[in-house]
Amino acid sequence: MKGRNVAGLGVDLAEVKRIRRLAADPRFLKRVFTPGELAYAGRARNRHERLAARFAVKEAVIKALDDKTIPLASIEVENTASGSPRVSVKGRPGLRLLVSISHTGSHAVAAVIAFA
Repeated sequence: MKGRNVAGLGVDLAEVKRIRRLAADPRFLKRVFTPGELAYAGRARNRHERLAARFAVKEAVIKALDDKTIPLASIEVENTASGSPRVSVKGRPGLRLLVSISHTGSHAVAAVIAFA
């Protein structure tokens, strides 16, 4: 992002098997994911991969911002019309974040750059 300084970098790796196990508890889903994220994962064949990817983004955001007080559900990952991920944090207007996500059947990884 032109004219901005990097304020932080966060990277996280999530295990799909772990997210699948945790997602069996509706309380976990409600505490971690937004309704939009749950709808996106929906009943897709790779539902748990999608959830693991979003979980990794949330953890990477917390690392990039160096703020462990941010509730996971206040971090939302959406897709743009082209399919690229976009992340926002409720209560942090003007926050600029770049995100990249990748996942396989076993792992999901996310990298987030926060700009000042």
